[in-house]
Amino acid sequence: MILRSPRRPGLAVLAFAVALALSGCGGTQSTGGTAKGGTATLALPGGTTPDFIFPIVDGAHYSVANIEQFQRLMWRPLYMYGNNGKPLVNEPASLADAPVFSADDARVTITLKPYMWSDGQPVTSRDFTFLFNLLKANKSNWAAYLPGDVPDNVKDVQVQNDHTFTLVLDHGYSPTWFEANQLSQLMPIPQHAWDRTSASGQVGDNDTTAAGAKAVYDFLMSQAKQPSTYATNPLWQVVDGPWKLSDYRTDGYAAFVPNKQYSGPVKAKLDKFIEQPFTTEQAELNVLRSNGVDYGYLPQSDVSQASAIEGQGYTFSPWVSWGINYIPFNFASPTVGPIFKQLYFRQAMQMLIDQNGFVSNLFKGYGWPTNGPVPIKPDNPYVSQYVKGSPYKYSPSGATALLKSHGWTIHPDGVSECTGDCGTGVAAGAKLQFSLIYASGDTIVSQEVQAWKSAAAQAGIQLDLSEAPFNQVIADAAPCTPGQTCSWQIVYWGGGWLYGVNPLPVGDQQFLCGAGANFGSYCDSTNDANIHAVQNQAGLEPMTKFEDYMAQQLPVLWMPYRPYQLSMISKKLQGVEQSPILSLLPEEWSFSK
Repeated sequence: MILRSPRRPGLAVLAFAVALALSGCGGTQSTGGTAKGGTATLALPGGTTPDFIFPIVDGAHYSVANIEQFQRLMWRPLYMYGNNGKPLVNEPASLADAPVFSADDARVTITLKPYMWSDGQPVTSRDFTFLFNLLKANKSNWAAYLPGDVPDNVKDVQVQNDHTFTLVLDHGYSPTWFEANQLSQLMPIPQHAWDRTSASGQVGDNDTTAAGAKAVYDFLMSQAKQPSTYATNPLWQVVDGPWKLSDYRTDGYAAFVPNKQYSGPVKAKLDKFIEQPFTTEQAELNVLRSNGVDYGYLPQSDVSQASAIEGQGYTFSPWVSWGINYIPFNFASPTVGPIFKQLYFRQAMQMLIDQNGFVSNLFKGYGWPTNGPVPIKPDNPYVSQYVKGSPYKYSPSGATALLKSHGWTIHPDGVSECTGDCGTGVAAGAKLQFSLIYASGDTIVSQEVQAWKSAAAQAGIQLDLSEAPFNQVIADAAPCTPGQTCSWQIVYWGGGWLYGVNPLPVGDQQFLCGAGANFGSYCDSTNDANIHAVQNQAGLEPMTKFEDYMAQQLPVLWMPYRPYQLSMISKKLQGVEQSPILSLLPEEWSFSK
């Protein structure tokens, strides 16, 4: 699963401006240098807060806030990634033992660890087949779905016993890719509690028929669309993760208590874990200054205050995530889609984005460029020299010359128009004027789009800006489907894309034709072939071919990437690991005595 990555405000992906009443060391039993108990509070931004609880996530809710920092606390996937700051499998936190592949890599056998649901029932193979049946019958609604991938590439699920099952695949796949980018998306869900078609209906084997699986899915989705009931609906209290939701408010506030039936290796030491939203970065900063949160963030524009806040008992720690940042075009737009399909136009637009200038001036040095689908940081074996070398340098004059050479009459600080042969589908008189909606609540994002608007004006490109909360922006940018009104043109949610439980950065979810998170409906047969080669062939050569082609073709506009946030962590809070996947493991946290 690859996630759009919301950012902390003014930093990298973010209510109430109130001081939080926290019980830091309120435990009763000490263990070594830590005290058992207490409440730890994590600061969250308004607009990028959790707002969807059902683990089969649709495109409108496909975000870090919902998956890595909300659902994963309650329901664990077969394989959870993020280990010691690297995008590797976290075996202890995973629900299953390492997968066993057949000699031809066309069968994979999975054995579940002896986990329990919070109601005392065991997690079994039937819970996996329940999930799989729902996915098969409702795959078009699942944001992680790609035609040809899970569940399409699984011909059969053969159950050996309550804890072991085998997936029979349609052909052999790279085990590295299949575990990282397929199995990590899957999590057993409680069949014994959720396999019903109404709140009053009987639990049964409804999912074993396509019609029944659709009815079950519709019921669960209807419940997930009632966020005010998240903490009280008995459905969502049946969990296998280390935490249970005890309170939820529609502004995104979420409180968790330990799941006493949790079977994992690390039991929660805290009494409670809270995710507290803030409507603005200034509101969060004010509370941080008053020691009102245990785990907060420093707005990037206020990084000069890091030393002062460290003096108040915090540790400054940039949270580097495994991701990229970009701006999608809507290639399916009936009005401007033909312009977006012209490579020269996308090249000109990229040359109007001053990535290095943004890093130096807006990010205060805490950031780096994105040049293609593979991140250049943290250090990794996948990124190519071509991508590292920034293929498209910032050059407004170069962008202007490129547009002129393809039939555009340039009107600096006005709106350029097509007066020659501007490419297939681009009509004479077409204008370089586009709407751009971007996520509100992040000062840096606003500064980026304003700077881009100014640079674009030099080439006679007019960007009409509007802003909306992050959750609305990603909902508005959903991929267009036939017969659907498709009015958006360019969007920027500001946080980028996290290679979350899809840590192999192959770009299948956002760049394959028809992919569920291919927001701009980009489609290129060469790119599809390159991606499939990464999925099926060993070695780095397929990855290099894929990323170099994408860096040159610009399916999106690459934007600089920032640390997920500039964390300020209380020195009293122990055990915090900042996963590059952006997942949270508060069961490992404790307070010093």
